[in-house]
Amino acid sequence: MSASTPAAGLRERHKQQRRERILEAIRELLRECPDETPTVERIAELADLSPATVFNLVGPRERQLAALSDALLRELDACLALAAEEDPREQARRIVDETAELFIADAAVSRYLVNSGGRSGALLQENPIPQLRAALRRGQASGMLRPDLHVEALVGHIATAAGGALRQWAAGQISDAAFRTRVRFAVDVVFAASASEDRAAELVTPLQRKRRRGSR
Repeated sequence: MSASTPAAGLRERHKQQRRERILEAIRELLRECPDETPTVERIAELADLSPATVFNLVGPRERQLAALSDALLRELDACLALAAEEDPREQARRIVDETAELFIADAAVSRYLVNSGGRSGALLQENPIPQLRAALRRGQASGMLRPDLHVEALVGHIATAAGGALRQWAAGQISDAAFRTRVRFAVDVVFAASASEDRAAELVTPLQRKRRRGSR
């Protein structure tokens, strides 16, 4: 048994390496031709593997989408580590900022995933929620936000607004800059509307600045 365990571990590592080559080949093909669904044959050629290996390790289009979305989720989890000393509003802003930047950084792949109806279409309504929830609860604990508010409803508002911005961005209806602005605005609205009496003036200020810029 002890001899077979290292061998099994090596086989699993090699399998994972081939799987990563396949996923990167899919990404490269999407970057080259964003409007075309990569075929198993083209993926295999670019990954230097047989079509059968591609199909066995990743599968048809639906499983390819799921694998790409899962990889994106893992990357998002890795970049959203919370800093306990961070200001709660700045923490929430950073969460949505970094999530938006992750999509923008590989726009062709991200748009394909969102427009194909894969899991990434709901990423901003699912994945950052634990981190946003923690930031809002810290806001309540610090006295920044009112203690009587329903945190889940506040998180849901941010996630829904940001998810809508993601879908519009993926459809080419808004720019990268507008995408960034809208996800941050969702955070600022929630913090301003939920502010404690002592912090209300401070948290409303970003919205007032935005209103003044919009009136010029």
